[in-house]
Amino acid sequence: MKTALIKLKVLQAVIDALLILAAFALAYFARVGFIFSSDFPFNRYGHIALLSMPITIGFAFFARTYKLSQRILSLRHVQRVGFVALMNVATFMVLYYFIYKNFFSRLILIYIGVFTFALIYGWHVLFRWILAKCSEREIGVYRTLIIGANRPASDIIRLLIAKKSHIKPVAVIDAYGSGKTMIAGVPVVGKLNVFEKTIADYTIDHIIQVDHLEQTVNILNYALDNNLSFAMPSNLLGVFQGEQVAEEIEGKPFLKIYRKKRWWDPIW
Repeated sequence: MKTALIKLKVLQAVIDALLILAAFALAYFARVGFIFSSDFPFNRYGHIALLSMPITIGFAFFARTYKLSQRILSLRHVQRVGFVALMNVATFMVLYYFIYKNFFSRLILIYIGVFTFALIYGWHVLFRWILAKCSEREIGVYRTLIIGANRPASDIIRLLIAKKSHIKPVAVIDAYGSGKTMIAGVPVVGKLNVFEKTIADYTIDHIIQVDHLEQTVNILNYALDNNLSFAMPSNLLGVFQGEQVAEEIEGKPFLKIYRKKRWWDPIW
């Protein structure tokens, strides 16, 4: 991963940690009022909050909340942040019970969960905006070569540009020589005979192959030998229908295809 992206992700996790502590503070004052209650001492509460926070951040990493390629404005990410909020409540509850035993209020647990979810998800939406601004300035972007100049290639290029993705198309190779010179502002540099030259000239970090399936083995081997990341859509393999997910079978990665995905497939 790019150094700039690593720094941004560390920043995201650090802010998450501070927001979790802020959620604990807000939950306390929302429950007892803007005072320090003698019935529910803040020092005890703060002690458990400090112990809970790093464990909750660990759950956030476990849930892949900081995965770079995820869509923040999606149900999937809402589920991830919801899981983190629930784990924050559960961790606090278990630690408080085992250390201090007597508990002041069950309502405060609901406040902790709600404030944790609201603060973290709000920050992640803002962080997505920060990533987009960094992408505009080419901070931490993956300079990407697109293999193919067909309609799917054009759609992917336009999508990545519109979303201001950290995966930034900078050059296109068209093995069939269609005559296109530009796709959505990205230059078509030639055929596969300029493949290696293009990678050097444009400082390529990432390759997306959208066409020319017959060249996949050569392109993939070059990417592996030169430490470049590689991606291709499933429709290049002729998979146009159904749901596709990446899945491991006994530790080996596979592309799994469902003819019709059922509601329980994501959780079972």
